[in-house]
Amino acid sequence: MGKRENKVETYLNEQVELIGGITRKWVSPGHDGVTDRIAIIRGSVWFVEVKTGDGRLSPAQLREHNRLSKAGANVTTVYGRTGVDELIEWIK
Repeated sequence: MGKRENKVETYLNEQVELIGGITRKWVSPGHDGVTDRIAIIRGSVWFVEVKTGDGRLSPAQLREHNRLSKAGANVTTVYGRTGVDELIEWIK
């Protein structure tokens, strides 16, 4: 994860905590493309990929997002601080 992306991830953590949620870093050895964070907010679990405003999902990330979505999970990608703000508003 690059420095700019790390700043977005820190912002996501802060904003989720402000509305009473928590996030956890997700690392899954042997499974390429898992999302960066798992956010638990008011009983809902979200799998969140963090990108900069100009970031792109890799083929492995797209594949994993599709698998999670088909299993009924909440999966999203946030692009920059604006994307974090949009997610927080959606969840509120």
